[in-house]
Amino acid sequence: MKIVKLFILVISFVMTAGCVPFDKIYSHDFNDGYFKLKSSGIKPENIYLNVTDDSLKVYSVQKGNKFKLSDTSAFYRVNLKSIAPGNPLYNSTFVKTSADIDLSTVLLKFRPTTGNVPSQLSANVNGIFYTGFRKDFFKLKSSFSELHELSSFIRHTGFDFGLFAGIGISPVTPTTTMNRTVQEYDGVVFQKGFSVFGTYENMSVGLAVGFDNLIGHDKRIWIYNQKPWIGLVLGIANF
Repeated sequence: MKIVKLFILVISFVMTAGCVPFDKIYSHDFNDGYFKLKSSGIKPENIYLNVTDDSLKVYSVQKGNKFKLSDTSAFYRVNLKSIAPGNPLYNSTFVKTSADIDLSTVLLKFRPTTGNVPSQLSANVNGIFYTGFRKDFFKLKSSFSELHELSSFIRHTGFDFGLFAGIGISPVTPTTTMNRTVQEYDGVVFQKGFSVFGTYENMSVGLAVGFDNLIGHDKRIWIYNQKPWIGLVLGIANF
């Protein structure tokens, strides 16, 4: 039960961290917020980014969270769709570090050999509540078309890691109880563990190591109770 207590502790920390509204803390879109700006030939700088439609303003973060507009001539209402070579933002990267709360699902679970039962690969209905810490990288990419028209866009990648817990179902059969029951049914399990996610644009996929606890009187004879599994996890929605 130590991992459950740790999960609750992490949730409590994340939920109470700072006084910033949830939609600002857990949003992973390219919008207003604190970033680390990395540009070629320029020392990485902590900034506050103000995004308005297709333009932006970049503020350097001073001591005491005071803002200072960085090089007004270079950053005042920069058009995100046409960042040309020579602009300080050309091919730059905005790095955001934040907390993460996510609703996910374990697509596949690989259970190692247990007793006389060979390894299993299962795909059962389940949902997990995930919380952790993440880094997002917003890379500004610019290119010229065959008509020499400049076009810029933002490529989003990222990664995060943390703890999860949730409810799922798993078969309870004579095989998975070493023939200590004749019933066959889908048992409800409490699942928890650790996972690592990789993000590309709007897709978030990860690997998890987890443990299941069967809810009910058959938990004492279920061979997978509290046994580790490895899973493929898909992020569904961020809060």
